[in-house]
Amino acid sequence: MKKFFIFIILLYFNCLLYAQVCEKTQLNDIKGQFINGDKFYGKYIYCRLNKPDEDKISRMDFSLNIEGKENSYIYLGGINPSIEVSNLGVISIFDKFGGMESPARITYLGSIDKELVKLGEVNLNYSQGQVVNYSNQSVYNGIDLINSIILTKKQHYFINNTPLSYPDYFILLLSNQTLKNKTNNVWIEQFYTKLRLLQHQDIINIYSQNVFFKKTTLCKKNENEKDAFGCKVKNKQLSVCYNYAAQNLLYRFGSQSKIELELVKEITDEDKKNKMITFTNNGINYIINTEQGKEGIRINKQDITVKNYKCEPNTIEPMILDSFN
Repeated sequence: MKKFFIFIILLYFNCLLYAQVCEKTQLNDIKGQFINGDKFYGKYIYCRLNKPDEDKISRMDFSLNIEGKENSYIYLGGINPSIEVSNLGVISIFDKFGGMESPARITYLGSIDKELVKLGEVNLNYSQGQVVNYSNQSVYNGIDLINSIILTKKQHYFINNTPLSYPDYFILLLSNQTLKNKTNNVWIEQFYTKLRLLQHQDIINIYSQNVFFKKTTLCKKNENEKDAFGCKVKNKQLSVCYNYAAQNLLYRFGSQSKIELELVKEITDEDKKNKMITFTNNGINYIINTEQGKEGIRINKQDITVKNYKCEPNTIEPMILDSFN
């Protein structure tokens, strides 16, 4: 009880230093175990500031005991950040700065040598309720140690039956280059399968464009495009892209340095439901088969197949067109 009152007094004086008064406060208990095995317990106080800035509406003061060592951390953020003690072994602070289309920030806290540290943060941009882009910041110089632990256990956490939350899946973006070097196509396929089951298709798109298929995709994320499907065909890249601003589909074939053919069509409900997507150019139909195990392109002229290409198995991006609004 004595420690609690000291904590309240410190909070009061800290608020004065910030020339702020709490309009609303809430005391919360928190406990768990970090991914490195350190157990912790403690409290955090939520303070709704009465003179908020645009991105500093609230303040949270953490006071944690990590394996007998006292630690503190202050977070400044939005109206009502969501705090979660993850099964992954981190504390995540999910902060949405407004409505469905507003950006969000996820801050990850962990433990190094019984010290509470900010591992990093991921900033998310949304469109139509889905994440379309991100930036990240690894702020602690010991993040490589945490990364190595996460990557060692990535099969257990991200593929097997461990329940994880929405913010958990973004933590891999703090070490995306290491992630790419430490995974194979089987793991990627399993990872995407689990994300599909959890209806996290927007996360699939983020990993496709920014990590696993970054060097091959022909979709232009800076021009409102998402990866709907893709694969290698005879050393060339095929990408089917969804432009969510123009509400159309694009067929691109070639390489990132040279697009050899680009076709555009208005998206239909049938395109979202069917495994076949057809683009037409001067009487020639380019029929994309996205069915698992049968992926490829069939080129028809006057209903006669003139060419039929199969996708290279280890290069296939999953078809996620059915998840787009």
